[in-house]
Amino acid sequence: MPKKEKIVTELVPWPSDIVSPGVKCGNIVTVSGQVGGAIGGAYPNDVKAQVKLAIEKVKAILEAGGASLDSVVMCQNYLKHNDDFSAMNEVYTEYFGKMKVPPSRTTVTVDFSDPQILFEINVMAIID
Repeated sequence: MPKKEKIVTELVPWPSDIVSPGVKCGNIVTVSGQVGGAIGGAYPNDVKAQVKLAIEKVKAILEAGGASLDSVVMCQNYLKHNDDFSAMNEVYTEYFGKMKVPPSRTTVTVDFSDPQILFEINVMAIID
């Protein structure tokens, strides 16, 4: 089995020792769920702003692991409100919509434990 490495970056501080922000194993990079809160804990009230912040965090962790958004093969998205799907999709499309082969995707609605959270995303990427 290839060596497993924890991916960390100063751009996305990570408060937990029991969960890695990202893991690289061989040519696979996974990124733990990222929410749309700014560093320091402030959450915008706008779902579009939260989606953008969350994807920017994913991007930073991927890059720290030698991957990029272009290498993402799967995304799992979590929304607090189903009515925010179109708004989420607008921002998501800015990042993933122009790819020759966009990642596979699942989007579900969930009841987050923190009422400020409107969106969360986790991804898997393959490094060529």
